[in-house]
Amino acid sequence: MDLIIIAGMPSAGKTTLARKLSEQFGYPILEKDEMKEMLFDHLGYADRIEKRKLDYASNAILLQTTEKLLQKGVSLIIVNNFRSDAAKTVQAMISRCGCKCVNVFLGGDADVLYQRYVERDKQKLRHQGHTFIDRYPPQPGDDVNRSMTRQDFADIFEKQGMAEFKMECTRIDVDATYPEKVDMNALLAQIKEALV
Repeated sequence: MDLIIIAGMPSAGKTTLARKLSEQFGYPILEKDEMKEMLFDHLGYADRIEKRKLDYASNAILLQTTEKLLQKGVSLIIVNNFRSDAAKTVQAMISRCGCKCVNVFLGGDADVLYQRYVERDKQKLRHQGHTFIDRYPPQPGDDVNRSMTRQDFADIFEKQGMAEFKMECTRIDVDATYPEKVDMNALLAQIKEALV
């Protein structure tokens, strides 16, 4: 069975790519953010520490579910902005399952990705639990139009080792600064070759 890991920076188009690959390969998609959003809605959080715990929990759920499916012979696509310190855990899971794996990493110009991130929040294109830091759901009087600063983006994403997430499998680096310029046919060919 195959495991396609789509990792990388926020707003780089990981979910969009996962859907395209799912259409091509027929593999189901598991996304950490979807799991985290369910936890936001069912549990909420009262401070940054609780929000971080939900992040860790959603990551654990993603990996456990992935492993159970792989052990049953199900090929799949997982989507997450893994940090570098997750590599050993993911690698151990892959070794236990004996699957073929390819890591597609979406990066690009951080300033452009930041602007896309801010615009996505302005248009309310993602779950508000990602936007709020101190508590969710929002309370009366909370600013529902808040946006991440460029420095916060750097501290939370760029400096956390996302670009250093590497596995003992083929890593395909994709410049997603301008997603419309990504050569999907070439990318598909690279992925198929890596999974042979």
